Amino acid sequence: MSCRFILLTNNPRYKDRTDLPVQFVGGAGKDVITAGRDLIHQGWALQNHPLYGNFRPHQQPFRTLLMKKDEKAGFDEYGLNLIEEAALVYTNDPYPLTPEQTPSRMAADCSEIDFELMKETLLKNNLIH
Repeated sequence: MSCRFILLTNNPRYKDRTDLPVQFVGGAGKDVITAGRDLIHQGWALQNHPLYGNFRPHQQPFRTLLMKKDEKAGFDEYGLNLIEEAALVYTNDPYPLTPEQTPSRMAADCSEIDFELMKETLLKNNLIH
C-alpha cells in the first residue's frame, strides 16, 4: 500500500491505542506542531488543522495531528503554511499550557476534548468506525 498514517500526539489518552498508528510526542503542544512540520518536510501531508477547536496554547495542553504519507501525492505546501502559522501562534503565546503544569482534573477534561475533536478526522480517514 502506498498510503499510511501517523497520529502525532502528546495526549496520554492515545498512549494505549494499539488500533491507531500513534507516535507519542513528549512535551507540549508546540512539540507536536514541530514534529508535524518535520514530517511535512519529509513528504507527509497534514490531515487536520493544527489549531482545531480554536484552542490557543494557553487553553489546551494537548495537541494531536494526523499525518498521511501518500507516495502519489506531491509536497503539502498548504499543510506546511498551516503548521507554520500554528507554530507562530505557539511562539507568540506568552503562557502556553503544558501537560506537566495542568492540574489533573483539568488535564483529564482537556485530554477528552482533544480526543473528541479528532474523531471526525479519524472517521474521515477510515482509522476508526
